[in-house]
Amino acid sequence: MNNIKLTKASYVSEYTVNLEFSTNEKMTVNLQRFIEKPEFSGLKNQEIFKDFKIEDGNLVWKNGAHFAADFLYGLPNETELSCS
Repeated sequence: MNNIKLTKASYVSEYTVNLEFSTNEKMTVNLQRFIEKPEFSGLKNQEIFKDFKIEDGNLVWKNGAHFAADFLYGLPNETELSCS
């Protein structure tokens, strides 16, 4: 799992993003619980949160906040949770 990279990411709503990985797997994740932590507090503003990009296969923001692809890959897929 250590070579997994993000290939696509798109904003859905609030703190939820759609992700596609180098494994061709797609998932939807909600990052709100992490935004509550002090190190990510700069992302509480929705306009700032929406402005992310993929850099070196990871999800990053202009303010330096980032989530590694392998971390995101290990999160629950919100799409699967809502279907069960």
